[in-house]
Amino acid sequence: MHEVSGKMIVNLRLALLHMNRQVGPPYTKIEKLHIPDATTYTLPNGVPVWEVNLGSQDILKIEIVHRAGRSAEKQPLAGRAVSSLLKDGSSGQSSSEIAAEIDYYGASIKTGSNMDFSYTTMYTLTRYADRLIPLLRDMYFMPSFPEDEIEKFKKLNIQKLKEELTKNEVISYRQITEEIFGAEHPYGYNSTESDYQALDRDKLLEHYHSLYGSDNCTIFMSGKISDTIRKDISDSFGFKKQKTVAKEYTPCTAAVSQRKIKILSKKEHQSAIKTGRRLFDKNHTDNAVFFVLNTLFGGYFGSRLMASIREEHGYTYDIHSSMDQMMYDGCFYVSTEAANEYVEPVLKEIYAQMELLREKKVGNAELEMVKNYIMGNFMNVLDGPMNVGSFVKSMVLSGKQPETFNDYVGEILATDAEALRDAAQRYLRTEDMTEVVVTPDEA
Repeated sequence: MHEVSGKMIVNLRLALLHMNRQVGPPYTKIEKLHIPDATTYTLPNGVPVWEVNLGSQDILKIEIVHRAGRSAEKQPLAGRAVSSLLKDGSSGQSSSEIAAEIDYYGASIKTGSNMDFSYTTMYTLTRYADRLIPLLRDMYFMPSFPEDEIEKFKKLNIQKLKEELTKNEVISYRQITEEIFGAEHPYGYNSTESDYQALDRDKLLEHYHSLYGSDNCTIFMSGKISDTIRKDISDSFGFKKQKTVAKEYTPCTAAVSQRKIKILSKKEHQSAIKTGRRLFDKNHTDNAVFFVLNTLFGGYFGSRLMASIREEHGYTYDIHSSMDQMMYDGCFYVSTEAANEYVEPVLKEIYAQMELLREKKVGNAELEMVKNYIMGNFMNVLDGPMNVGSFVKSMVLSGKQPETFNDYVGEILATDAEALRDAAQRYLRTEDMTEVVVTPDEA
């Protein structure tokens, strides 16, 4: 036994000595992804349920989603407040009693609200699902919105806001989104202390009754799912039929144009830099090609922005470009922080890299590397039942069927250098960029 092990070690050492370290290991090109099956059905009251029944562990994730985020609210921050306060008291239990029950069963419940949707996500062991699904039901159908919890929510979030506004990065993000979409638009307005103070129980109840109906609800489940769990979901969420009164979305009318904004701050030593523009939603015909373009430009560690501004010039530790896409619109921006003396060189180099993409075709090797990176990320997204459940939710809330994702993959793989250059000429024009720099006031 020891002799065989010794021979193996000798052979391994010989192999390492003769290894060509200039040549990378072989890889297999991924051309299509395996999309795990997701089943869908409708509860008696019309609520759609999407189910990913996978995994070997006795774990269950339930997500309840309503289109009740910013784009649907009448009162600023009502979406955030209602989603948060759902777990802070029902007609049968107080906030502390709900929290104690969740802790007792080793579960977790997270609520949240974004630009378009409000959601509750619960993780639990499957054997406790019959105890916790009724708790979710009471949270959704019998919320009490206690006055003391509302005041607590307001005070806590006002304090968080004050802390966030000490960060130049946060100030720059708030300013650029306001410039891109407009200060009154749901995708562009910034929360203020007065917005929180204006919230009251009547406004929260109006938001809740207007938007938390059965015709505005989707349920997603992933993990180990039994017929008993399906029945519990149906009994708890399929019995009540209620119509919603949704606010009509107001399209953004802000023009795409160049603006340069400088904000002085006494809070930090570095400047926060953002430059970007309004883009489009996930269903736009240019979504796939711009996704590749953004990844290559600044969307991963090997991107052009990282190679130039971090690795070659050493202006900053981190720089990246992002696509923020909502239900009705979207934006693109480059984000970084740098010492004050590097602000102008950083911006100059960002625009120089945009110009290169507009004028010169990307090489085949670089394009293949980016596509391989993207496909590897997609494989991670589809690894495990909880990840697959999140993927299904993202597809469904975008108005698509999960199995059509390979059509999008095909568009990405078919993207060539000419298509990237054309997209750069349309979307990466310096004269369309809104530039925000939040810099320390050294006076």
